[in-house]
Amino acid sequence: MKRIFLGLVLAAFFQTSFAEELPETPSSSESELSVKGAWNDTLDSFRLLFEGSYQQFTTVNNLYHAAWGIPLNWYAFEEDERLQKRYGGTEIANLVDNVGDLGVIFNFPVLHSAFYVYGKKTGNNHHVQFAKEYFAAMYLALAETGILSYVQVHHRPQPQDVSFWEKEFRGDSSWPSGHVIPYMTLFFKTLQFYGPAWSTIPAILTVMSSMQRVQDDKHWVSDITGSLLLSAWASEGIRKAAGYDKNHPFYKWVFEHNAQVGFLRYRGMLGPRVSWSF
Repeated sequence: MKRIFLGLVLAAFFQTSFAEELPETPSSSESELSVKGAWNDTLDSFRLLFEGSYQQFTTVNNLYHAAWGIPLNWYAFEEDERLQKRYGGTEIANLVDNVGDLGVIFNFPVLHSAFYVYGKKTGNNHHVQFAKEYFAAMYLALAETGILSYVQVHHRPQPQDVSFWEKEFRGDSSWPSGHVIPYMTLFFKTLQFYGPAWSTIPAILTVMSSMQRVQDDKHWVSDITGSLLLSAWASEGIRKAAGYDKNHPFYKWVFEHNAQVGFLRYRGMLGPRVSWSF
């Protein structure tokens, strides 16, 4: 609880710092426009969440995510017992433990709000769009993990000492993990908006949080891999719903292309045809 309290204090500090940099005495008309704009952006974020919930099943990019996600999850389910015996209940480094616990803090729209305020203050629509898409992707993935947890896949490795946040917003099944969703969706959205260099930071946080959940006997490895696939799908669904065209060049090179699968006839014989244009 001390770490959670510290995280809330830090979150309040950062948001207060952003607020202090804004004009102290805006005119009433400017204030009304600001409130109206924030309200419209909030509604747009929820629109993205709703549309992304079904667009994730229509974007071809999620077929690529399924190509690695399904085998990874299959392997994790097969090896859950062995991996838990190897890593479950082992000593957790303080940094890893703190990062894992702070996942609860980032379940709240803390970082999203900071990016939104900063983007509005600097007139940078790229940051504003990132905040909206990250918000929508994270809460879509969290909603999906909560719903799927009511399907009894398996209980936690050690069901004792489960906190309020770990049991009140989900079913009895530990699959998939909700704790790691804020970091995982942050990774995919950072890769989309800011490229692979910046995305290494949330990638490291994702690994640390995942380690903590397994070492603390709160989740199986398959719970983590399940969340990773859900986060990837949610992120792509939100991207398609948004239709934003100023993504990072690396992301565009990898994901924004035309891929088609079909058949070709050569000398009277049929064969597969795959076209991939960047």
